[in-house]
Amino acid sequence: MIPHRDLQILQSFDSHGRVTVSAYLPLDTPQRRESAYADFMREMHKYLEACHHQPECQEAVKEDMEIVGLYLKTNGHRHQGGVAIFSCAAELFWRAYALPIPPATRVEVGEKFCLEPLLKGMT
Repeated sequence: MIPHRDLQILQSFDSHGRVTVSAYLPLDTPQRRESAYADFMREMHKYLEACHHQPECQEAVKEDMEIVGLYLKTNGHRHQGGVAIFSCAAELFWRAYALPIPPATRVEVGEKFCLEPLLKGMT
């Protein structure tokens, strides 16, 4: 799972009001590995549409989409239960963690990382 120190870094990360992306994707079957990229992009396009009148927001979301998308197209399809990805391109922050148990697909965009699925799994 995620080392305690890394969890503390994620919890205390200061985005300085910029966009952060948290993505939980199941990769436990060939079908889920194949659909992870499409599922992520579909969810991110919803956030992109939500900030259509804010060019700074659009650029930040697009940059994180590109970074996470590249990971999913290349390294993100290893044989594991799932992956948790945390990205804040504006602050040059990136982490991806293999998860032994497949999570429910979840993509969140905000000023802080969404850690609820990780914290739930630890209790």
